[in-house]
Amino acid sequence: MKKFSEIVKIIEENKKELEFLPTGLKLIDDFLDGGFMRKELVILGGGTGKGKSFIAGNIFYNVAKKGFRSAYFSLEISTEMIASRLIGAISNIKPTRIIAGYLSQEEMQRKLKAKAEIGTYEELMYFYDDVYQLAMLEKEIKENKYDFIVIDFIQNVITNRPDEYERLSHIALSLQRIAKEANCCILLLSQLSNMVSRESRSDVIEYRGSGTIATVADLGFFIEKNEVIGDANTFRIRLRKNRRGISGMDWGFIFKHPGGAIYGEFETNQEKK
Repeated sequence: MKKFSEIVKIIEENKKELEFLPTGLKLIDDFLDGGFMRKELVILGGGTGKGKSFIAGNIFYNVAKKGFRSAYFSLEISTEMIASRLIGAISNIKPTRIIAGYLSQEEMQRKLKAKAEIGTYEELMYFYDDVYQLAMLEKEIKENKYDFIVIDFIQNVITNRPDEYERLSHIALSLQRIAKEANCCILLLSQLSNMVSRESRSDVIEYRGSGTIATVADLGFFIEKNEVIGDANTFRIRLRKNRRGISGMDWGFIFKHPGGAIYGEFETNQEKK
């Protein structure tokens, strides 16, 4: 139990160590006063093939570049593909071509330059594709004292609870607790419910499998793909839950083919709630 005055004192003391973890997406960082924060559980939801892993990889790299010790736990794609996407975004080469090695001399030079750039931050980036158990996730996060963690994605995390709703609720609550105990920020990827996937402009905040996922989120985002324009794609990110204040915001981004670099941002209709 704490008195009000004690809580205010804690707030004032915490301000001295307050750090924002910039996502590198300027419109979102500006709205959030600098980016994500420690002790936050951030949910990024989207349908299959909507770009959850691609966007999370971009954010992961941007946070690491700012000096934060970061880990990417992939429960779906290989670490080789994640690394190839990072290289591809900088070199503007399709990630599968990087993996296969089918590169021209000019592309090889761009790849080497991108590898050197990313390698500068190697000691701040750690990749996992062999950790699925919730208990092991918690162990790795706490023992390695990561500042920022991506978990891709919640529906593939394994526990000993057979009921799907109970399993995902337990995982979401556990990750919320871990973020606070380990003083880190966790970006958790999730599929959307079937209803939300069908109705892209739905105001319902629902991630697939459990309503608790949205309940425990400090920030809850949805991804929506838009149209292809020449050699570029646009997509929107909607902020559907915000414990800090206003939600219902909507931002647009442009990424370039074939590498996938995000090189443009634009404001879209914003509805304050």
